[in-house]
Amino acid sequence: MKRIQFVALLVLLCGTSAGSYAQNYSIGVYYYPGWRSDYINWKDIKGLPGSRSPGKPWPERVPLLGYYPEEQQWVAERHIDLATKYGINFFVYDWYWDGSSPQFNHAINNYLHAKNRSKLQFSILWDNAFATLTTLTQYDNMVSYWINNYFNQPTFYQIDGKPAVFIFSNPQLLLYATTLGTSVQSLLQRADSMAKSRGYNGIYFVATINDMPATSLENQLSGRGFSAYTGWNYAMARGALVDDYSTMVDGYLAYYTAAANTAKILPYLVPASPGYDERPWHGATSIVRNNPTPDKFTRMLTGAKALLDQQQNTAKILLIEAWNEFGEGSVIEPTNKWGTSYLETIRHVFVPSAAAKKRPK
Repeated sequence: MKRIQFVALLVLLCGTSAGSYAQNYSIGVYYYPGWRSDYINWKDIKGLPGSRSPGKPWPERVPLLGYYPEEQQWVAERHIDLATKYGINFFVYDWYWDGSSPQFNHAINNYLHAKNRSKLQFSILWDNAFATLTTLTQYDNMVSYWINNYFNQPTFYQIDGKPAVFIFSNPQLLLYATTLGTSVQSLLQRADSMAKSRGYNGIYFVATINDMPATSLENQLSGRGFSAYTGWNYAMARGALVDDYSTMVDGYLAYYTAAANTAKILPYLVPASPGYDERPWHGATSIVRNNPTPDKFTRMLTGAKALLDQQQNTAKILLIEAWNEFGEGSVIEPTNKWGTSYLETIRHVFVPSAAAKKRPK
């Protein structure tokens, strides 16, 4: 089995021994840095005038921490404690580049200054759907920023001994490459060479894809230079535009079956999601998966674990979308409605010995 760098210790707030964690799984969660006190997003959840959800508040989505000011360091520290208490190994921060500098960078910066950051590893998802790259110099400057500010951090997440970088939109990356007169493969190799010139083993690039896993997809992504691929959010894999969350679970399970039957040209990092309902941001045209519950999520996670247990030659990595996508209804962060139930579900499926120790007699 290929090696993967794990967190040295998984520290539980409750004092449960870190040794109870199943070290053959690595659990990551995407983190959306959209909750500064001066952003519109909390206004959407509150249903305030001038928001994208005027007159329609979403009280069930309010986090237990309240409408927190994400620009403050204590928020990062509380999130680190919550995540690691329930067996999460790393956050993947949504990361944006405007051609010259990072944007919406407060959350990852607060993580880097958090007193308890050694508990949790981190990576970045380059959200290239919102980027503007017009020159190779801009691209090189972005990669240099990763190397100088993230790869050199002792908690940056690695796979196969390489810093792991996730790329949100494969079609957008292809468009950038065409605009710059090159190929996706050349762009990724260019970044890989830059990292190697600084003493790293290269970069482990992961494509996030909404398409069903297939050998043909793996061939395409391998040819473009990716090291692995994963799903982002298979909300529409099954069902109508508005449907029950159970259809989303069924869709994920079908995609897991497809992933189990590919030629394994590329490793598949198994995705999962607790729900999807984007009405606070998109109103009547939204994709909605009604009635999500921790029990239904358990069925998805059980299927994800079964697929991970079949994987023989790759690291067993689960990626959950997301920690705090309150606007899109994909949330495992504790909320007023569910408390810590979603986190407890993750621990119950992947760390049953630790979960058992917490159950009352």
